[in-house]
Amino acid sequence: MSLIDIAKSGSIEEWDAEISAGADPNELDSYGTNALSWMLKMESAELFRHAIQRGADPSSPYRTPGNVIFDVINQNKESFLQILVETVSVWKNSNHLLTRDKNGNTIFHLAVLESAEPLWEVLENSLSEEIVFLRNEEGRSIFLEATIEDRMEITTNLLSKFPNCIQQMDHEGKTALHLVVERNLHELCSYLLEEGNVSLETKDNLGNTALFLSASADAVECMTDLLHAGANPFVWGENEESITRLLDREKFGHSFKTWKDFVIQKAILGAGYLRREEMIEFLRKEKPFKPEELTKAKLVDLI
Repeated sequence: MSLIDIAKSGSIEEWDAEISAGADPNELDSYGTNALSWMLKMESAELFRHAIQRGADPSSPYRTPGNVIFDVINQNKESFLQILVETVSVWKNSNHLLTRDKNGNTIFHLAVLESAEPLWEVLENSLSEEIVFLRNEEGRSIFLEATIEDRMEITTNLLSKFPNCIQQMDHEGKTALHLVVERNLHELCSYLLEEGNVSLETKDNLGNTALFLSASADAVECMTDLLHAGANPFVWGENEESITRLLDREKFGHSFKTWKDFVIQKAILGAGYLRREEMIEFLRKEKPFKPEELTKAKLVDLI
């Protein structure tokens, strides 16, 4: 009997007999999957655990991208995830640890998902700079995936251990700051700004700064933090659209008022505002204020 057939039957005794006879615990079936995959399908949890302890490698790749670890995570099989966690000492030094799925993810990428947190906790100590900088098909590293999943603790730990993560960009040219503001992840946005190492004016491949993306997402809290951190409020984004025309077109009233209040506040400061000339040029061209707003802000003579 083949190991694949034994995996379907769930017999630990027959498994041991075949392994003792020299069978390869990681052999592939005609579909390109392996015995562990069939144990998962058949819900044979005890054989799954036993097989790993007897040499079946859960990180061993299928013929097509992926392995049984990806299946466990994607199918949200909590009991099998727990087995992977409990047996990690057996397989964590596998040569196949960086096997990828069809989207180019390693198991480290998917381990940042909230549902896979137990796996992250046992894999975290295996991280190296090489692993942290691996990219999936969207150009996202483990750090960038952690940010879009709003995993504050993971993000902060990664930045602490690998500070160069902050410079990473995905295939769209988006940094962690771009990614969090367009998802309105305010807590993470505040953290990244407080770190002080982010570039406020970096543009993605479409020409958008983080502030412009916060406007397009109507992420008013992130917008406020970015403005007070020193982001240039007089920007154009994709399709050469100004931030004020975007806000007006999308009818994002609260965000538009936040932008206006900030500009008025800075205008009142007069020469003390470093972007004053840029501000005047922008206001003359884009005309974002109503006449009465200009009068109230004492900007009539300037515009």
